[in-house]
Amino acid sequence: MIHEKIPIQMSGSSKETHLTTYILDTYEELPKDLLRPLILICPGGAYRFTADREAEMIALQFNSMGYHAAVLRYSCAPVVFPTALSEVARSVQVIQEKADMWHVDTDNIFVMGFSAGGHLAASFGVFWNRDFLSEAVGCSKESLKVKGLILSYPVITSREDYGHLESIHNLLGSDYEEKKEEMALETQAGVHVPPAFIWHTFEDQSVPFQNSLLFVEAMGKAGVPVEFHLYPKGSHGLSLANETLMRVDGTGVQKECQSWMPLLHTWLQNVTAQPASGDRSV
Repeated sequence: MIHEKIPIQMSGSSKETHLTTYILDTYEELPKDLLRPLILICPGGAYRFTADREAEMIALQFNSMGYHAAVLRYSCAPVVFPTALSEVARSVQVIQEKADMWHVDTDNIFVMGFSAGGHLAASFGVFWNRDFLSEAVGCSKESLKVKGLILSYPVITSREDYGHLESIHNLLGSDYEEKKEEMALETQAGVHVPPAFIWHTFEDQSVPFQNSLLFVEAMGKAGVPVEFHLYPKGSHGLSLANETLMRVDGTGVQKECQSWMPLLHTWLQNVTAQPASGDRSV
């Protein structure tokens, strides 16, 4: 395995920002031209920190499926928008630059996020073709297009009735009033957004499930395919929802929700089997 930390430094980045890789080795018994999809993971943490429970163990799950993975420890408060988003773009660029060495299928790169990391992943999904992002990393807009989004109990909206306002405040800082409407991602979704797999729980009191519903509805109006699972039981921040990532207080285990990863595996198999799409409003 190629397991290393790669500094990711954009304008305004915190000095600790880095990409941790979980790149599977090649073997003599395997086809020499074998290329694997890669999942770029953005842990949650209200844009205040990046959660360990949504990082390495998630990457290892993808490795067990035969996929490469990488975890982005992006900049959080007091660093503000769009720095973390530009770090995602730079990470995608790094993956493409090292694709030959890592044997990455560049037609099958996915961006994944949990909670506020889900907001970051979804932000990349809606903003990837904007000039400010390609200019920040010095590349073409087309090169930032990814195959799909994976959103786990994501923060989506900045609406006061459903939004996780702590995340939006941490993301925008003093620009909160000026930019909060732009951070309602359901208003930014369109035909250019990649297909998505989304899951949430009905009982989530921190980030209400309506966040996901708003994004699903917007994607549906744009005609972009979405697979969405709403589980009736389960609190926020479940991660794998099993005992391997149980919190110190015994919470974080929800048997009913443990099917999300096998369901995601099936979705990934179906999506990666599809040919690369053409122009989606670059």
